[in-house]
Amino acid sequence: MLEFFIAKKHIFEKKKQSFIAAMGVAIGVIVLTVSIGISNGLDKNMINSILSMTSHVLVLGRGGEITEYNKLASNIDELSGVKGAVPKISTQGILKYKGIFGDYVSGVKVEGLDLKSAEKAMDLNKKIIHGIINPDDNKGIIIGNELYKSLGANLGDTITLVSADGKDFNMKIEAVFQSGYYDYDTSMVIIPLKTAQYITYMGDKVTAIDVMLNNPYNADKISTEIFNKFGYFNRTWGDLNRNLLSALSLEKTVMILVFSLIVIIAGFVVWVILNMLVREKIKDIGIMRSMGFSNKSIMKIFLLQGIFLGGAGIIVGEFISIGILWYIKNYSISQITSIYYLTKVPVEISFKEIGIIVLANIVIIFLSSIFPAYRAGKMQTVEALRHE
Repeated sequence: MLEFFIAKKHIFEKKKQSFIAAMGVAIGVIVLTVSIGISNGLDKNMINSILSMTSHVLVLGRGGEITEYNKLASNIDELSGVKGAVPKISTQGILKYKGIFGDYVSGVKVEGLDLKSAEKAMDLNKKIIHGIINPDDNKGIIIGNELYKSLGANLGDTITLVSADGKDFNMKIEAVFQSGYYDYDTSMVIIPLKTAQYITYMGDKVTAIDVMLNNPYNADKISTEIFNKFGYFNRTWGDLNRNLLSALSLEKTVMILVFSLIVIIAGFVVWVILNMLVREKIKDIGIMRSMGFSNKSIMKIFLLQGIFLGGAGIIVGEFISIGILWYIKNYSISQITSIYYLTKVPVEISFKEIGIIVLANIVIIFLSSIFPAYRAGKMQTVEALRHE
């Protein structure tokens, strides 16, 4: 225990240097923890926004068509883990509207959905912010909130939907949805399945079935089960968004590597301060060696100093990080939320990630401390006292 008290005495003797070392470690921990928390939150929010209006498993028809789609959807609906199955037809169209802002013409993605199934499987009714869904109105159209604002339209207004083969269909704005994903809210419209079948000349067929799951991360398992049981080729949301997920993963990896440099610099600061302390305490080291302190005891003194400084920095850094993340999560930052199409900045960090950050910092601090401690421990009595 004597080594502990000597290490503590050295730390308090050099309060300024000790504070700088601990704060360096704390800053590294704060930057890494906060950046990972916000990055995870934004990534999860983006994925959830995409999955809110797109299938977790997309069942595709043979030759681009599914005939007995109601029976297939019912069978898929009975699988464990499936929230609902929605028959659909996806096509492209052009939207025309004459409003207060003048003539509006824009290409849109047209989703023809079985609206009753969509209300159950996609919680479509919960995404409606204006108007109501009427599954029996074949001339009703549901548009995204950003598109609605761009049009300057009102509920009940008539807009023209031009089909892929150039035919005009007059539709009534029945409701407005907000998915949370900007691209959907600006360029997607939803129409009843029967209307989509009519304008695409599909008859009583669909192009695909959207399968929504209770847990989207079980998509691979459900995908395999659907193929084995029903023989229909399908793709998971991971397959459909592979490029996006790869980009998010690469972005996060690069961010962690860049911000980890701050942690390494903090470890270097501890190394420099301990080296300076060893040089300043050469006389004391010589006296302790003449009093019978072993190499191991001398090393332990300086190693404990590094661990104390690093440990204090890690603890303070994590407490401050949690406080910052709590504030960001609970209070809106207008500049950021306007850029990312959010009401609040999402935050997501697990205890496992915090544990990895803490462990990585402990390893770096230990490595930064052990070399100065080894240098002090191997110093011989005569060499140390020569500096007196």
